[in-house]
Amino acid sequence: MSRVDSGPVAEPGVRARLFEERLDAVRTLLGGRAGVLLARRKDFAWLTVGGQNHVLTATEEGAAPVLVTPTRAVVLAPVNEADRIADEEVAGLPLEVERLPWWEPEAASDTAQRICGGEVATAEELGDGLDELRTMLAPLEHQRLAWLGRMAHEALVEAVGGAAEGQSEEEVGAQLAHRFALDGVRLPVLLAAADERIERYRHPLPTARRLRRRLMVVVVVERWGVHAAQTMFRELAPLDETLERRAAALRHILTAMREATSVGATLGDVLAAAREAYAGQGIGDEWELHHQGGTIGYASRERIAKPGDETVIRPGMAFAWNPSARGYKLEETFYLDADGRRHTVAPLSADG
Repeated sequence: MSRVDSGPVAEPGVRARLFEERLDAVRTLLGGRAGVLLARRKDFAWLTVGGQNHVLTATEEGAAPVLVTPTRAVVLAPVNEADRIADEEVAGLPLEVERLPWWEPEAASDTAQRICGGEVATAEELGDGLDELRTMLAPLEHQRLAWLGRMAHEALVEAVGGAAEGQSEEEVGAQLAHRFALDGVRLPVLLAAADERIERYRHPLPTARRLRRRLMVVVVVERWGVHAAQTMFRELAPLDETLERRAAALRHILTAMREATSVGATLGDVLAAAREAYAGQGIGDEWELHHQGGTIGYASRERIAKPGDETVIRPGMAFAWNPSARGYKLEETFYLDADGRRHTVAPLSADG
């Protein structure tokens, strides 16, 4: 059964106000260009504060891009998408929806050029400016992120915490997928590993392998275009001494990363703190075997932190850090509010 709680509801006018603010910000980035065609799903969802323009969930680009010019904002939709997008995705927003022939593959780009009177920029051509705008989440998006985090945690406790010996990775994954679907939540990332696969692979796709002693499940959930990430373990027997040490080390490392995530610092600073903590725990090479996370929002990771990354941490940003060592991993999603205070969106989970 799906929940009565369908998620936070925007106060009247809030979504339209955020859309207008974001539209003005995109127009500032145009820098004299005649317009920009925003085709990526994450850009459409961010600009419309939760609208979806996709049909296929496996593509980065949606079926109906939005054209932004200095004076107009137009969704260029194939005729078979236009009504739904107008009625269910952008209703109440000051957006035009132009219907295009579905059988003409260049209809959107040709129409954009006609409206603009020449070449139209892509999102990539706006540089890092658009990515920076997209990572600055508003309070409504923080509320959505918190709802997603709570829902993901409860679903993991139910499916992973209830996993029994003999159950397969695929069976646990199917339970989670069903639960999330009932809540209208998509599951862009689902990883699961039992026993030896946990130590061998950092990104284990679910298989028919059956649980004997240990299970790890990793999810990234998405609704309204907003993403949250979480990892949970199921331990059917006490951890051995080696894994206990690694788990304790990762708790120390995650604490260091959390404390380094402060307004004015950079993603490179956080990674440097992580590397120092890894070394201090005697597992200095482990950080090289998997990325440590980064900003999260309208993508499962908006930007993955790398050495020397100069991306400045600002209020509103959300983060998903995921330090790992052979056989163990921690993952936490949190955001910084307008005052720079940290808010974790779900309890940190080790064992369901």
